Amino acid sequence: MRSSRRRRRSRDGRRMLRSIRVSILLSFLIISVGLGVLAWRSYELSARLEDGVNTLAMQYAGYAADITARRIDSAVRNGIFDASEEWQQLERKTPNPDSEMLSQWLKSNEWITSAIYVPDSDPTHSIFVSEPPNRATAAAKLTREFYTSSGLVRYTYDPARLVEHVRPVLHQQPLMQRSQSDPQAQLAIVTTPSRHGEARLTDGFTYVAPLAPPLQGYSIRAFVRTAYGTSGWENARYFSIWVSVAALVLTALGAYLAMRGLKREAETMKLRGALIANVSHELRTPLSMIRLGAETLKRSSKLTEKQRAEIEDAVLREVLHLSHMVENVLDVARIQNRSTKALAFTPVRPRDLLTSLISTYESWIKSRGFEITVQIEEAVDEQLWDRDAVERAVVNLIDNAVKYSGDIKFIAIALRQVSDHVVIEVRDRGIGIASTDLSRIFDPYYRAQFSDTQTRRGAGLGLTLVQQIMVSHGGRVEVESTPGIGSTFRLLFPRESSRVAEPLPALNVLPEIGSRS
Repeated sequence: MRSSRRRRRSRDGRRMLRSIRVSILLSFLIISVGLGVLAWRSYELSARLEDGVNTLAMQYAGYAADITARRIDSAVRNGIFDASEEWQQLERKTPNPDSEMLSQWLKSNEWITSAIYVPDSDPTHSIFVSEPPNRATAAAKLTREFYTSSGLVRYTYDPARLVEHVRPVLHQQPLMQRSQSDPQAQLAIVTTPSRHGEARLTDGFTYVAPLAPPLQGYSIRAFVRTAYGTSGWENARYFSIWVSVAALVLTALGAYLAMRGLKREAETMKLRGALIANVSHELRTPLSMIRLGAETLKRSSKLTEKQRAEIEDAVLREVLHLSHMVENVLDVARIQNRSTKALAFTPVRPRDLLTSLISTYESWIKSRGFEITVQIEEAVDEQLWDRDAVERAVVNLIDNAVKYSGDIKFIAIALRQVSDHVVIEVRDRGIGIASTDLSRIFDPYYRAQFSDTQTRRGAGLGLTLVQQIMVSHGGRVEVESTPGIGSTFRLLFPRESSRVAEPLPALNVLPEIGSRS
């Protein structure tokens, strides 16, 4: 009857998990289809927007280049006119021009390299002035002349300097206020361009407009940058595709994580049953021994003193074992509930701690048929430890050595001090641990899969507590193990004169069954 009920509950649980999985997968499928439609629509809109932006960018580049070229041409004409008008004003102030006045006029118009004034009254008394030799350049020069009220002025100028003279006009962006700091078009004066007109670049559009004489060898190039003209992440269409792909990947990842969570939940349910079975078995054995011993002591009046002492020792050993196991379970429960009290760090002599611990458990170890050797260094400094926690860690290692023994029943316990650490070592010649299990032996409830795992006592909590105790002491656990040869566990405590108590961190429980406890 009970078995049929259990099978019925198991079938109901599997049906419920299947229905939950189907509903989750269906939800993610609907989301994926919606994201796909959204991605395609976004791609189409981005393509239209890109075409519109490209057209506007090309038109604005041409507009900016043409307008700027006309402004430059106007600035050149104004510069030439202003130079002649300036000379006319100087001539009106000084009716008889001399070389000093001509030099002054040359300095105020830096783009002019040399000038000659020929008076109408006496052409033989011409005045010639040129720039200093250190300013002269080998660039091609152009010549212009104009008539004044008293004569003729002919001058030579450098087109490159004239370009620099009118370059501030480039800063006057078309359709842009002076307060704007980010220009809509990048304008530049270039020489001898390969071609005029528009051109498409990888990241935008450019347009080249020629200048009028006398700067016919120069052109204005306008460049309008647009993110739609680039490739990769800056392109709207590709960006839409990448975002959609990322969304689909995240959706698939979400479905995977949801299914994994359901699987873990199912494994956790199985784990709870296995844990209850392990703890029940762990409790039943010592309780049975205690009950048997107590009943024997009560009912048997013919026991000798030696027999009575042996039974009392057996009961005491089982009580110690039961107390040790209950402490482990309670500590793990407190850690998982984040209600663990801080450890009480007090001065401890490691040699006295280990000697007292071995004297307490030596009879229990030997009753299991084990040979025990102890190596304790005399010169080990006093440490600031939680005595009960360290004792519990060492007892867990000894219990593991007993529990996973092989044909050779041997345990070696050592205490030594090195440069940076105080080391407590527990070594056995048991069945050892496979390399695949070494990385998980400190996980809660994890037990390595041996052929007789289920018959060995333990709930998979011992090594978890050992690691947490070492973390709270600022130390670590080292493990060396070879299957069939044995294992060596080392507790490495830092050598410090004082420490601040740290609460035990919460455990990261992994819902797998399967190493040492």
